[in-house]
Amino acid sequence: MTAARLRLVPWSLALLAGALTLGGAGALSTGCGDTTGQLRVAFAARGGGFVHPDGPVRFTTSTGWSVTLTEARAALGPVYLNTLEPLACEGCEARARVFEALSDALAPRAWAHGESHLGAGQIVGQVTRQIEVDVLSPALVDVPGGGDGIDARARTAEVWLFNREGAMRGAALRVAGVAARGDGSDHVDVAFEGALVADASLATAQAPLDLARRVRGIPVDVALRAGGALTVRIDPRGWFQGADFSELATLPGDARGVHGFSPDDNVGRAFLNAARASRGVYAITFEAQ
Repeated sequence: MTAARLRLVPWSLALLAGALTLGGAGALSTGCGDTTGQLRVAFAARGGGFVHPDGPVRFTTSTGWSVTLTEARAALGPVYLNTLEPLACEGCEARARVFEALSDALAPRAWAHGESHLGAGQIVGQVTRQIEVDVLSPALVDVPGGGDGIDARARTAEVWLFNREGAMRGAALRVAGVAARGDGSDHVDVAFEGALVADASLATAQAPLDLARRVRGIPVDVALRAGGALTVRIDPRGWFQGADFSELATLPGDARGVHGFSPDDNVGRAFLNAARASRGVYAITFEAQ
């Protein structure tokens, strides 16, 4: 019996961690006499914005709008690392979910709660506590307690979106800025703000809230080692892929002239989808000691 070994836990069992409070028991469990066990490792964990000069982030969307972000915050964590290979393309998971829903209507499958076409896989690392990240700053924020796992290679990561109080004001993601397009008399400025709140509004018949809150299949190539550091960087430019502010510009703003986006308009719908995309937002690396 060796206390320094850890059992690889099937993905379906790891999903039970979602019912626990942040910072509580995680998805990994100790074992003894398990021939598939590997050495347990503890590591530092930290999160921050993508590497760029401090301050507002400026970029142009695929729809031709010039966007300046003046606020971008994320409640980061928990994060899980999995042995599953990443899917071949962005959008593959969404298309597969539609296929699965049609298939289940004809011949329902009996699999463990939460498993999907990505398969069961094995959780080999976890960071179960949450931090608030100012995504406009590349400065890294340490996660209290760091993370733990086994000395194995992970190929995908999963970030779970939970709401947070304080500056997040009850949201998992929060953003504000100005979008502009056109010249001269055709010039349009749209001051905007909005948030992703992880609540029942995210759920669908195919994806209940416990699935809808997860950003799944983030490609990584991480070999966990004791004493190393896991870094999660968030690029808020990816949150606005496909966002067209034309509709929002026609809607009434508040007393400040700020337009709040929601899932009922184009910007809000694009934000909800892009913020949960497996590519284009999260960059996750591991630095060995």
